Amino acid sequence: MAFINMETHIPCAALQPYIKVFHIIESQGLPLENRVLPDTALALAFRFGGQVASGHGHQHAIIPEASLAGLRQSARFINYKPQSGTIVALLKEGMAPAFFREPLYEMKGLTLGLDSFFASSEIERVREQLFDARNHRMRLATLERFLLAKLRPHEPDPVAVSAVAAIGQAKGRLSMAALADAMCLSQDAFEKRFRRAVGISPKPFADTVRLKALIDAYQPHGSMQHLALQGDYFDQAHFNRAFKRFTGLPPGQFFSQPHFW
Repeated sequence: MAFINMETHIPCAALQPYIKVFHIIESQGLPLENRVLPDTALALAFRFGGQVASGHGHQHAIIPEASLAGLRQSARFINYKPQSGTIVALLKEGMAPAFFREPLYEMKGLTLGLDSFFASSEIERVREQLFDARNHRMRLATLERFLLAKLRPHEPDPVAVSAVAAIGQAKGRLSMAALADAMCLSQDAFEKRFRRAVGISPKPFADTVRLKALIDAYQPHGSMQHLALQGDYFDQAHFNRAFKRFTGLPPGQFFSQPHFW
């Protein structure tokens, strides 16, 4: 039998302003493929066993053993080889500049090796420590030490922080022009500040929040028409198109398939 086990851990107090959670993902048995939906958090990951690839069908690309995944607007397939193990840190929105100097909006849709940002020798040392660790507690401590060493003084952009909170509270259903007005900024200035801090423009960010909220709200055998209305979509066809762009599948087919997370 093939299955994926995922543990979720809260970061230490010093990292809680910057890191949402840590996930430890392990696969057992046969190779597995998981459809991973877009998220609002950049993901920093170290692999400590096996191989993990992205792609579908015969088109697979091995994900670097230490990587940073930018924000996306469509789902991607992650393929887990048997006995693979990965530890992932999900960064809080707007807090990536506390670790990275690079313009992270250029990371949109990309997954790059961490050696694009940090010295290869540092990355290799962390990987060896993760591989040699006897348990997950030791692996978490290793990743936390690395992140704390990379932490630099950072004042989050208050506009981006406020906008992220407003979008989350509205479940993505609000006007970006109205949000810019509330921040006393032109829409262009607002979008530039948001993109620089968060890694993506506010409209696609809000679309991600909106669709994730609807997926979380779905009840088995529920009405797709009701879901579309709940998300304030103009009509069913508009909702279906947006949903398929986001997940890669029409709503009915998506909800009929098993999901690991």
